[in-house]
Formats: sequence, structure tokens, C-alpha cells
Amino acid sequence: MKKIVLSMLLLFLIAGCKNNNTETSANKEGNQLTVWAWDKNFNIPIMEKAGEYYNKENKTKIEVNVVEMSNDDTKQKMVSGFTSGVNEGLPDIVLMDDYDIQNYLSNYEGKFAPLSDAIDFSQFAEYKVDNGTYKKEVYAVPFDSGSAGLYYRTDYLKEAGYTEKDMENLTWSQFLTIGKDVKEKTGKWFLAFIPNRGTHYIQLAMQSAGLWYFDDKQEIFLKNNPAVREMVQILKEINDNQLAKPVDYFAPEGIGAVTNGDVAAVNSAIWFSATIRSAEDQKGKWAYTNLPRLEKTENATPYSNLGGSSWLVLNDSPNKELAIQFLNEIFAGNEEFYQDILLTNGAVGTYKPSQEGDAYLSKDSFFNDKLIYKDFSEWMNEIPPVDYGKNTQAAIDALRSVLQDYFDGKLTLDEMLEEAENNYNAQTGK
Repeated sequence: MKKIVLSMLLLFLIAGCKNNNTETSANKEGNQLTVWAWDKNFNIPIMEKAGEYYNKENKTKIEVNVVEMSNDDTKQKMVSGFTSGVNEGLPDIVLMDDYDIQNYLSNYEGKFAPLSDAIDFSQFAEYKVDNGTYKKEVYAVPFDSGSAGLYYRTDYLKEAGYTEKDMENLTWSQFLTIGKDVKEKTGKWFLAFIPNRGTHYIQLAMQSAGLWYFDDKQEIFLKNNPAVREMVQILKEINDNQLAKPVDYFAPEGIGAVTNGDVAAVNSAIWFSATIRSAEDQKGKWAYTNLPRLEKTENATPYSNLGGSSWLVLNDSPNKELAIQFLNEIFAGNEEFYQDILLTNGAVGTYKPSQEGDAYLSKDSFFNDKLIYKDFSEWMNEIPPVDYGKNTQAAIDALRSVLQDYFDGKLTLDEMLEEAENNYNAQTGK
């Protein structure tokens, strides 16, 4: 009898343990957010830090599980899940490149959670909010800025006969003249990128004038796009005069060309300052200013954007409400968090209230005690908003396919841009 009682008691205890474990697991699942992001030196530690800030402010703790996932893998896995109808294995929150957002919002309607009623988007940079808006609803919480400027080596420019004052308020034609002098008088490359793949220059130029690859009807807009026409001629002159070291701008050899002291100038975003700063032996030798400005294009400014990303919540996430609450509290409301990631990670957010903190007023000894974060943040608020459309990558590919023929004189400017439009239409089935 005792054996029976003991056996029943043991079974009861085991059952109780199983129930407790199941409950703990369920609670953990309910308080856990899975996030897909790339870059273990930037986006991933920042999101992990966001979880720490949330737990510091809330009694109910959550676990933010950040899964390292490349941008390409992220898109591939999301598309597979969306098209198959299988949501299992998808994240609660996903980081998305700003250039891709409109593509996914329009092609996968209903897959991302609407956020307009939950988050005050008036507190973010307008151009970022516009990019995350589809059919008058905002779906993306803006994150980092791609506010862009011109970085340059003061020692190389001085050797070529130019002062920091000479570098202010440049036009692109003046920029080219300086580049020719730098190469001739110093023997240094002026820039580092492959001209026939220099679509990032075209994108900087377009957004500086409030234009993009597409018109208001989302038709390809190259041949009659004044910013494209003006910038491809600038690229041809860079190519003809061999001003750019021909290395992939985004690859290690492109970065190395800058950090090794091979080049005198870089047109890029605020996030590139971390790369420049990594060359500690060049401290005090770099300065920055506004981008050069287009001359023939109406409404051109010296302000533009390159890159940047935003956070989206999947609509079918079982933790959707928690995910939205988390993003609202930290990425749309915690100024201390933004100050922290600025100083620790070099991240310039697009949440406007955070730009008034002490961190933005910190002097950067690498750039001769200039207020680099304050300056780029102020420029950010002047960036013209544009609609990146659904097929930016297809437009990039179409343009790259014909640029070299234009550089080589095989095609005129009009012929090249018309062929690029035809290639785009063939790619997209227009």
C-alpha cells in the first residue's frame, strides 16, 4: 500500500513539474521577442542594448533574442514564409534596408503591422517616415540616419593648394576641379569607387533634389531625370580623368583604400565616419563639409541620404503588441538610449528629440574637435523626402548595365539612358 501511495505521489510531483515547466516555457515565449538584424558591430548590439533599457524601465522583463541574419537572407526567408503561408520561424521584429521597404509593403500587403495609431511619427525625420508609409499608414519605425557629407584629408588638400574654406559650398564641377589638382599635385587618388558602379553617387544626387529613379506614377524615370543626367556626366569625367581608385566602395578593398591613406576624399553617410576613425594614425587629418551641389537641377540642395534602415513588426507575430510597445518605448521615446548608442556605437538616430542631448554636443578629437554628430543631425532634417518605390534595385541594375558603354563613347547620354529604361522595363515586365 505504501508503495502505491508513494508511486502516486511521485507521479503527481512529476506531473506538477511538467506543468510548471510548460507554464514557464509559455511565459518565456510570451515575453520573448525575436529580432532579425545584420551587422554584429552595429545593429545587433544596439538592439540588444534596447532590450536592456526596456527591462530597466519595466517590472515585467522581456528577452530580446537578436538573430544575426544578412540583409539578403532576411529578404529570402521572409518571402519564403509569406508565399508559403507558414509563419513559424519568422521573427517578431525585422530590420529592413530603407530602399527595400516600399517593395515589401506593396508586394506583401497585410504582412506588416500598421503603427500609425501606436507611435508618434511626428518626432522622426520626415524623409524616414515618408519612406515607411504605404497607403497613408506608417509601418516602419525609423532607426539610423544616412545623412551624408563630404569627408576629406586636410593634409592632401593643403598640398594641392586648398584650405578648408575652399571646400565649403562646392558645386560638383568645382569638386571635380579640386580632384584633378589633388591627383596631379599629390599623386593620390581623389576617390575610391568603380565609376561604372557609382550609382550611390547618382542616388545622393537625386535625393538632394527630391528626385528618385521613378516618377509620380512609379514609372522608370531616367532619360528625363535632370539629376541623373547631370550626375552621370560627373561620373564620366571622374572615369575619364581616372580620379577614382577602381575598387568596390562597399568591399574591404574600398574601405582599405580610405584607411590606408590612398584617397583624399569620400562622399558618404555619417555611419562612414566610424570607418575613417578606425585609422587612428590619421587622427586630426580629416575634415568634413556638406555634399557638393548639383548646378543644373532645380531645387538641388547639399543635403542627401545614403543607406539607413528601419524596424518593422510582422502582423502575424504572436507577440505583436509587445513588439510594438517595445519599439514605442525605446526607439520612439527613450532619449537616453539614443545618447548611449551615439557615443558607444556611433549611431545617429532619426528620432528628433534625441538630437538635443549632451552626446550630440561632444567634440570629436579625431575630426579636430568638431561637433560631427550635431552637424550631420542638423543636415538630416534638411534631406528632401523621396519615394524609393518598389524596384530600386532593378533600376540600379539597369543603369549599371549601360554606364560603361556611355563612358567608352559607344552610346550617347540619351541613348544610354533610353537603353537603361528599356532594360528596366524588360526586367520588371513593364
